[in-house]
Amino acid sequence: MDKQQIQKKFIEAMEEERAQSLQTEKKVWFFRHGQSLANADKNYKANNFSIPLVPLSELGLKQAEEVVTNFNLVPDLIITSSYIRAKQTADHLIKKYPNIPQEEWENIREFTYLSLDRCFDTTIGERKPFIDEYWERNDPLHFDGDGAESFVDFINRTRNAIEILKNRKEKFIVLFSHEFTISAVRYLLDKNPKEITSKEMREYREYFLANRIPNTGKVEIIL
Repeated sequence: MDKQQIQKKFIEAMEEERAQSLQTEKKVWFFRHGQSLANADKNYKANNFSIPLVPLSELGLKQAEEVVTNFNLVPDLIITSSYIRAKQTADHLIKKYPNIPQEEWENIREFTYLSLDRCFDTTIGERKPFIDEYWERNDPLHFDGDGAESFVDFINRTRNAIEILKNRKEKFIVLFSHEFTISAVRYLLDKNPKEITSKEMREYREYFLANRIPNTGKVEIIL
């Protein structure tokens, strides 16, 4: 076999490998929800600090309409978190593709690290000292009280969501979730931490702040 034939065989093998890779790759798109009332108004108070029930603002509803412009291909599966603002953001895509399977996943909800008792009837400004205190504490096992979860629990459920996605048969999956959670997915896939200590918690916080995701921002992942 001469040099030209060897080169041709090599190119054919590479093309075949690439074709097989494209067949097995799983495309996953995460969308952050549209602007919520809490995002829009710094003085917004949820009377019972019911984070799952905070809806989209008027601008957020318009942003949700624009999400469908991202789609030339039909997704195989649409997943939302259990929060109303994520569901509202997915609504127009679901209406566009009413026959596509839809699921609601609790493990892609937002990370709530402050207790309901401390945050009852507060604005974001009033919660800021609690927020700063939490991240300065930098304790991945800290549990703030009812309605909150530890950083370790948050990362574990996010890891669980990634593993479930990897094992799904669908090749194009679209999820509507939240900024902390989407950032955790990106962080875990980029950094692949073996354990979650204060070091990884600080690293995640820095990663989050350096890679902010706007309302209805899209993050594309290949699994």
